[in-house]
Amino acid sequence: MKNLFVALVLVVSVAGFSASLNDVLQTALASSTDYQIAQIDLETATMDYEKAKLEATNRKSELSAELSYYNNLQNYRSSLKSVYQDVLGRIFDLLIAEVSYESAQINFENAQEDHRTNQELFKKNLISENDLKDSELTLEEASNNLLSAKYDLDEAKKNYEELFSVEASEIELPLVDFHDLVSEDEYLDNLLSVKIAETNMKIAEYDLNNLSAAASKYERRTAELAYQKAKMNYEKTLKEAKDTYRSTINSLEVMLSNLKVLKERIDLNESILKDYQDRYEKGLISKKELNAQKINLLNARKNYLNSLQNYYNTIITLLIDAGKDVSF
Repeated sequence: MKNLFVALVLVVSVAGFSASLNDVLQTALASSTDYQIAQIDLETATMDYEKAKLEATNRKSELSAELSYYNNLQNYRSSLKSVYQDVLGRIFDLLIAEVSYESAQINFENAQEDHRTNQELFKKNLISENDLKDSELTLEEASNNLLSAKYDLDEAKKNYEELFSVEASEIELPLVDFHDLVSEDEYLDNLLSVKIAETNMKIAEYDLNNLSAAASKYERRTAELAYQKAKMNYEKTLKEAKDTYRSTINSLEVMLSNLKVLKERIDLNESILKDYQDRYEKGLISKKELNAQKINLLNARKNYLNSLQNYYNTIITLLIDAGKDVSF
């Protein structure tokens, strides 16, 4: 596999301090049992392949050794994707849970204020009993949502702290420019589904070309059909791989454009909130109006984090499928 440095932009930092995503990921991976198991599987597969090559007596046994290795390597890459998604997921789950909890707190605060107001209005016979009951139910719902958000936050913290020692808010979450990370040729040359289909085709071709001189017409025709089928399967797999690569690149293009818009949306909402805060302190708007803008900003951040996580996972899958190390 080749080393790759992925340069990225947007950063969540506290007091000017930030931690490299690559550094914290490497530390987390070292503590991940699933990652360690995957590395053991890879070492075992590599040793088995080297042994099988030494023991090979002809080209077909060499190809069979390659086929076994490619299948094992495919399992390893699948495990590696899952490990990265889990490790990254713990970062994003915590950050998103923090945003959700803050939103739930604000909604609960609003519900409390509305209910207090409705109690006063009811005492003065300005609203109906149903209106008061509605505000009570809204407060109960907000309370339940806050409790649920607290449970989710506690669980996310527990999962995060199993692998990470730095604060999640200190981790750089830069915006990757995916362009030129993996060319189509690199992708196709290293995609294991293509290698497996190609190796199966080579084995079928070997069987056809090395039939015994005494082989029956049935045996020869069976070998011919097996080769034709393997060849068609290889061509189909190659076409599907090309389609997958181009579809992935197109998806990443859309994701990146959307992330830039979402980042601008955050910046805009931060600016609006600052204005709202000034106006609230001057008594020009209510606390509820200020809170509504806080919710808008939190929702913008949550949308960005969800989209960024999907973007990262797509890039990770692309890199691993192309046989490249994931390094931010």
